Amino acid sequence: MTAVLTVVPVSSAKAQEAYLPTQKDFIGKWKLSSATSRPPHDMRHAPTPSQEADATMFQETVTTSYSALDYLEITADGRYIFHRPGALASAPCAWCGAWSFSRGSLWLKQNAAPRLDIHAKSGEMQMTFTAETDEKSKYSWLVFGWTKIE
Repeated sequence: MTAVLTVVPVSSAKAQEAYLPTQKDFIGKWKLSSATSRPPHDMRHAPTPSQEADATMFQETVTTSYSALDYLEITADGRYIFHRPGALASAPCAWCGAWSFSRGSLWLKQNAAPRLDIHAKSGEMQMTFTAETDEKSKYSWLVFGWTKIE
C-alpha cells in the first residue's frame, strides 16, 4: 500500500503568522516573568547530574539577582538599563550598556552576550545567553522570560 500525501491549501493570512520582530519591538520596559535552565544546544553529550545541579543552582542565583531589579528598559537610542527599585532617574547607572540588533534578535553588549528574542506579536521576550565566558559556561544554560510592562 502506498502512502498518499495530501496537501491542504493555507490562506495567505495564515501563512503570514510567522513573526520576525524589528528593533522597535524590543523598545520599552520589561519585567522578569519566568526563568528556567536547559542544556546548551551545542552540548555534545548528555549533561551529567553534577552539571545539571550546578546549572540549577546558578539559575537560582541569577534569577534572584534579576528579581531584585525593578525592570529592564531598552531605549531607542541603543542603550539598556536594569533599573533598581526606588532608584531616582538621576542616579548613576548600576547595570547598563549598549545593545545591537541582528537577524531578528537584540543583543546586550556584555561578556555573557544575552540574546533577546520575541517570537510572536505582543508575545513575551525570551533571553538566552550564547557566548561562553569560560569552558561550557553555566550562563549558556540560562533562559529568562520578560513581559512588556510599557
